[in-house]
Amino acid sequence: MPLPPHAPDQVIPFGDKHPTLGPDVFLAPGSRVAGDVRLGRRVSIWFNAVLRGDIHFVSVGDGSNIQDNSTLHVDDDFPCIVGRDVVVGHAALLHGCTVGDRALIGMGSVLLNGVSVGEGAVVAAGAVLPPGLCVPPRHLVMGVGGKIIKPLPDGFWDGEQFGDRKYRRLAETYMRGIPWRWPDPDFDERDAAEVAERPGRET
Repeated sequence: MPLPPHAPDQVIPFGDKHPTLGPDVFLAPGSRVAGDVRLGRRVSIWFNAVLRGDIHFVSVGDGSNIQDNSTLHVDDDFPCIVGRDVVVGHAALLHGCTVGDRALIGMGSVLLNGVSVGEGAVVAAGAVLPPGLCVPPRHLVMGVGGKIIKPLPDGFWDGEQFGDRKYRRLAETYMRGIPWRWPDPDFDERDAAEVAERPGRET
């Protein structure tokens, strides 16, 4: 049976600040978005994740997924900004940081105020990135203290490696009751068309 996109108690105002949800956003049961939270098209927020935009804003770009038990929060001078097609793994903590498009944030990792993760970079599971650390685009960072290990090889992101597309397909099944299958050529065609038509996309 399909799930509704969200329940009323999952979208919570904070004073005069209200979450804004783009088309086809999926909030899994138990997840919460509060205050100035801005979710782009086809974003999925998974079970028991919390996005809290009270003293600053939280923004998640088109097609990204925030997986189960993750937390996104802010500080006075630090919004939390996640780009397009980002994968945020289970139980990650993103606090007042910026994550570029197509990055992977590994399970259980912690990103503190002022951290900047470049486009296509990978934060390994369990890493702790200290305040102000800048991870270059398409690099791997690991460990407590955030050691930048190496650039990622050419072609690293080719194909379906880390699940932005798969999570968009999962959200379709939850929301619409479409039977699960993967790979799914019909979905691939729909997904590619949507990505190509996004506003502001460079061609």
